[in-house]
Amino acid sequence: MKKEQRREQLLQCALNLFAKRGYHSISVADIIREAGVARGTFYLYFKNKRDIFQELLNTNFNYIYRIFPDLKLTSGMTEKQLENALLQSLRRLLSHKNSVLFINLVMQEAMGTDKGFRDQVDNFFKTITDIFCGMVARAQSLGKARQADPYLVARFIVGILKEAIYQWAKGEIKNLDALSKNLVKFVMFGIHGEHKIRSQ
Repeated sequence: MKKEQRREQLLQCALNLFAKRGYHSISVADIIREAGVARGTFYLYFKNKRDIFQELLNTNFNYIYRIFPDLKLTSGMTEKQLENALLQSLRRLLSHKNSVLFINLVMQEAMGTDKGFRDQVDNFFKTITDIFCGMVARAQSLGKARQADPYLVARFIVGILKEAIYQWAKGEIKNLDALSKNLVKFVMFGIHGEHKIRSQ
């Protein structure tokens, strides 16, 4: 197995174990047993358990950061085009199994007593909220969204996404397409329905 493939194997095994049993209950010995490699092989790539978890943080957070800034809101964008753009981004997020597993893991554990990890997780969700805040403000300026505090709206959206990811990761929601469509509809039109939003 090539070096990069071995490294990816260790990362995947670590993620699966962390997601299944939690960060604090997993040891390096568990990871190498799951991967079927010697202890020395693990240390060729990572210093310790914290190091491999840090790599998972970086990889999955960076993947998610790249998804939502791809949404380019323009004055000529129709409501349907906006809906489709949101839907595509959400599908990209929810169909990426590793990111879904990882976000669910960090939300459930909040990384325990490790302040360094907690700060990174908090900063991640703050950054995602800021991204959505910018999108909402842009949509409002283009007349594509009702007027409201964009930061509060962004907080609500992130909260909805957290719950959706949690349910999807647990397997309580089976249909990815239906989940994505319903989330986008709710974000765009709220609980009143499309006709209510358009009339305001």
